[in-house]
Amino acid sequence: MSEEHRSDILSRICYLVLFTVFFPTFAFSIDKPISSLAPDYHAAAQKRKAEIARPVFCRNRASQEKVMKRDLSSFVLGCMDEVEKADQAGKK
Repeated sequence: MSEEHRSDILSRICYLVLFTVFFPTFAFSIDKPISSLAPDYHAAAQKRKAEIARPVFCRNRASQEKVMKRDLSSFVLGCMDEVEKADQAGKK
């Protein structure tokens, strides 16, 4: 193996190691506690968390019901509408 080829492989390995170590730090987590935010932003954070959780819930529901890929988008959109209507009915 030539020296240039070896250093190229080592640089790629270093890049992968750094990416693996630091990626979880920058990744967005739904489970991030709202208490770490300023009190002024709690309502907005709860609303955003609900908006993010809605499609995740519907995708999980679609996988449990074994929806075909061609029907996935319409199923998820319909599910999100149902969840939104249920949330609005619960608030009344």
